[in-house]
Amino acid sequence: MPEVPLPPAPTPTPAPASQSGAIARLSRALRGLPPAERWWGPGCGGLAGWLKRAALALPPEDLTPRFRTLLGRVREGEPVLPDEAKRHQYVLVRGMLGDELPGYLLDNVQRLERRGLDVREAPVDTEGLLADNVAVLREALLDAEHFGRSVVLVGHSKGGVEVTAVLALYPELRRVVRAVVTLQAPYGGSSIAHDLATTPELRRLIDFAFPLLFHGVSRSVEELSYTSRMEFIRKHPYPEGIPTVSLASSRLSRLSSLYPLQRYLNDRYGYAADGMVTAVDSEVPGAAVVRLDDLDHAEAALRALPGFNRYHPGDLTEVMVALALGAR
Repeated sequence: MPEVPLPPAPTPTPAPASQSGAIARLSRALRGLPPAERWWGPGCGGLAGWLKRAALALPPEDLTPRFRTLLGRVREGEPVLPDEAKRHQYVLVRGMLGDELPGYLLDNVQRLERRGLDVREAPVDTEGLLADNVAVLREALLDAEHFGRSVVLVGHSKGGVEVTAVLALYPELRRVVRAVVTLQAPYGGSSIAHDLATTPELRRLIDFAFPLLFHGVSRSVEELSYTSRMEFIRKHPYPEGIPTVSLASSRLSRLSSLYPLQRYLNDRYGYAADGMVTAVDSEVPGAAVVRLDDLDHAEAALRALPGFNRYHPGDLTEVMVALALGAR
């Protein structure tokens, strides 16, 4: 009887080919993560939306239709902010790497200033730790209280995590806060941050390159992982009763500068994401929500080239603030 050949041994899933130089490896990792079939380990599969699945509260109020109505008015040059808007101070908080990106939040700040509002950017370290930046925001709120001012907090991306964290850790400061706006905040966690922090090769890379390139703390990336956010939120839930509106977005378009990351999350996990954060993880418990499926993570804070985006950062911020203040 002829010998039956054995089937070939399965080919192990290879790690991404190494490149010389930490900067080259970091650049490749951020430009486009390896295809799903080449990846190894569980990653963050099944973790997106964990907070929404665990929530016992009523579903959030969906303000998307109202958002679109107000956005149309803003684009026509009509006023949408309520009369009370000028009574408050507006504290804007940048997200991860915000100090490294020219023009970051510039249009957002300038739009509110053109509406006659008192605006300041919190001097947080955008590559720093949550606890340190919360301390900065706490001082900003105490300073506003000292001068008899009420505050509207507006945080983009990691900044949105920090504005909610200061109220979770110091709930007594809600007396100073009129409203909160989070723009694409990874409140429940960031899929990209989780994979960077939990994949050994990439974790070694950010541990080395993050301090070298950005003078940052690599643990600030880990703080946005699902594991860290689960631990923080269970210990320090966001207080109820604070007028809060969250912008949750996704996009999958070759016109987006973040398309490789959007494609990675879609192909590997099936996640609808803006390139950095899945839409479902951007919703803060108890907050009203605006859901957009044609906005990437950069477009809410950086002006894009004409034809490559559908929104202007200033328009988005003005409408979100109006919604937070109860504009109708």
